[in-house]
Amino acid sequence: MSIGHDERAGSSSAARVLTSVPWIVVLLGVSLLTVLLLVTLFALRGPERQSTAPAPAPPIYLPTMAAETASAAPTDIPPVAVDATASPTDSPSVTPSPRASSARPSASASATLAAPRTGTLTARYQATASGRDYFEARLTVSNGSARGQDWRAELLFPGNVKSMQASSGSGLSVTSQGSGSFVLRGTGPLGAGQNAVVQMRFSRTGSGDQPGQCTVNGAPCVIG
Repeated sequence: MSIGHDERAGSSSAARVLTSVPWIVVLLGVSLLTVLLLVTLFALRGPERQSTAPAPAPPIYLPTMAAETASAAPTDIPPVAVDATASPTDSPSVTPSPRASSARPSASASATLAAPRTGTLTARYQATASGRDYFEARLTVSNGSARGQDWRAELLFPGNVKSMQASSGSGLSVTSQGSGSFVLRGTGPLGAGQNAVVQMRFSRTGSGDQPGQCTVNGAPCVIG
């Protein structure tokens, strides 16, 4: 009989243990979840504190090399004294070289030499009209001397000028020497202070209405 009683007592205690096991599991699970939650909260607060911490400012370097270069003054160049009261005669004179003095005169100098001078026999050539195969011009011969003079004018054109017709109020003689060369002369002396005006018409091929050379009694004419 005792044996049966012991078996019943053992089975009832085992049943009590089995009925209390789920509560133990639940308590263990709740404890584990609480620990995990606390760990997660501490882990999240750690990065937040790190992110809110201000980053250190980068170092600032001042450009000292440029300042030293700008402040450095050249010491190998000697100072030059400038005299504001120096007279123009202190400037060095320039002596023209023999080559420069022997150079050909400029166009303005040639025009000055060819300009009419009082007391001499001069001539002026002027183009007055131009067409497709001809052009017209006027030659004025002036006697600025105090006596009558014979005159002889020579006109030399390029080869495209073929022929010429001339007329004048006074006596006139015209000779063609070929290749655009013409000689005009008065048939009598040109009186003192008088002019001889010659009207001319030239036939040509191409263009151009001015002679390459014009002289009167060997002196150059004024062209234009």
